[in-house]
Amino acid sequence: MQTQVTGKKIEVSAALRKQAEDKVQDVCKKYELNPLETSVTFSRNGPMVRCDVEMHLGRGVFVRAYYDTDEAYVCLEQAIETFEKRLRRYKKKLIDHTKKRDIDYKKAAGYRYVIHSETDKESTEDHPLIVAETKTEIPTLTVSEAVMHLDLSDAQAVLFNNVAHDQLNVVYRREDGNIGWISPSQNGKS
Repeated sequence: MQTQVTGKKIEVSAALRKQAEDKVQDVCKKYELNPLETSVTFSRNGPMVRCDVEMHLGRGVFVRAYYDTDEAYVCLEQAIETFEKRLRRYKKKLIDHTKKRDIDYKKAAGYRYVIHSETDKESTEDHPLIVAETKTEIPTLTVSEAVMHLDLSDAQAVLFNNVAHDQLNVVYRREDGNIGWISPSQNGKS
């Protein structure tokens, strides 16, 4: 397995690169993972260094973790620790998830848009400027699987097609730290 180690606004030394690759290898051996791709990205924002660890396990499952501090090696250690905590929490579900979905793993087509923020530039137009438009897939999941995807990917929200009633649903991270679930009403009833 190849691990891509990159730096943004920071030079990644050979020793740091080797340590990152070794840590990712250790995690893969410990949890018996065979990821499709793995990346470790170091970036600098002023005096702070951020380490992002991302692993694509297949079947639309991404595990992400990050940590910010003023030293790259400490940042790597803490990001890997957070990454392992997420894997430990969902290890059984991840194993069951891949076995359940061997039968039929459906995804619906969709589009993802990045809208230009109005705070960056005053706009006199009626419609905001669309910066990017990409195709994406909307997975068919149960609510608990969607929550797992939300936690593992460290995303703010996950849009999914609910297995129970074949309608689009959203799970999202609330400001109070809890997880919210948006589901359309059934047959006009709330």
